Amino acid sequence: MDDTTAAGVAKALAHPARLHIVRLLAAQTECRGADVFSELPLAQSTISEHLRVLKDAGLVHSRAHGTSMVYCLVPGLLDSFATELLAVARSAAGCGADARGC
Repeated sequence: MDDTTAAGVAKALAHPARLHIVRLLAAQTECRGADVFSELPLAQSTISEHLRVLKDAGLVHSRAHGTSMVYCLVPGLLDSFATELLAVARSAAGCGADARGC
């Protein structure tokens, strides 16, 4: 995963409501929009914007189902991001008492 993609995923996940949506979608195969809207104490338009950010980052896929939308998590990108983040964490040397050289 390149740095631009990783930064986009990190930015998309950096909001508590979006992280809540990702956790909600991770717990099931797919979720109707009405169910997502009922899970968060936010306006439907605000949740729709959060879903758009997640879709733009490639984390969420949506499809029409009748007159409503169905959302699902795209696990491949999330897996790649987690792998990249874990690699950084495992390679981090950390800072000693004198962090001026970091």
